[in-house]
Amino acid sequence: MISGVQGPGSQDPQFRVVDWGSTRGDLASRKEIKFAFAHADVDVLRGLLEMNCHRRIYNKEVSSVRSVYFDDASLSACQDNLDGLGLRRKVRLRWYDSPRPGTTFFFEIKWRRSRVTGKHRLQLESTVPLGHLTYRQIAAGLEQAVPPEFLGGVLACSEPTVLVQYQREHFASEDGALRLTLDYDITFNDQTGKRTLSTSFPRRAEQLVVIEGKTPVGRESELPRLFYPFRARAGRCSKYVQGCRLLGLIRDHVAV
Repeated sequence: MISGVQGPGSQDPQFRVVDWGSTRGDLASRKEIKFAFAHADVDVLRGLLEMNCHRRIYNKEVSSVRSVYFDDASLSACQDNLDGLGLRRKVRLRWYDSPRPGTTFFFEIKWRRSRVTGKHRLQLESTVPLGHLTYRQIAAGLEQAVPPEFLGGVLACSEPTVLVQYQREHFASEDGALRLTLDYDITFNDQTGKRTLSTSFPRRAEQLVVIEGKTPVGRESELPRLFYPFRARAGRCSKYVQGCRLLGLIRDHVAV
């Protein structure tokens, strides 16, 4: 377990919540649909999305997204996904556009209730860059900082499991109601048993491209039109589960 008291002479970092996500209306309940392309040309897909959508730029045109996923020792969150359970959640720390996290980062609990998904997202600041801390220190900081309603997620999913890294571009339909992300160059690093963030021995999901669509309920069928004539069947495609598979942390399953 990574939670616990620090040894003599150690000094725990101080975390504080600086944004409760109240300004992000897109984090409310929504339908999330994923399309996986095993051998797609990223440039062609990007061109179709640019033709049929508006590009959204939040910080950079192409964002580097990095997330450490946490689970329990039995990888229950991963297994729940593989088993297709209608009620499940994933816990992660996320940061952008830097190989290692700095003093600003995001704590997220992503939940699913059948086909409806949502995300609790807190922006936090640390007195010490997150990349300089041990996972034990990170756990202690989160336990001190997150509100009580999120503490259960921290305690239940306390084991660092997989670092997921990829490039992401954002698009939206003309009316802004349909949002899509284009994810590629997806790599994974095993974090199990690690004391600190590890980027050693990366495994790449060769040629995998993922489009994630988020829509109001009832408009799901409109998403494939935005990247026509490419065809892909909507289905489960969890990057966290993909990482667990490629890193050999779980037995192989057909659907992820």
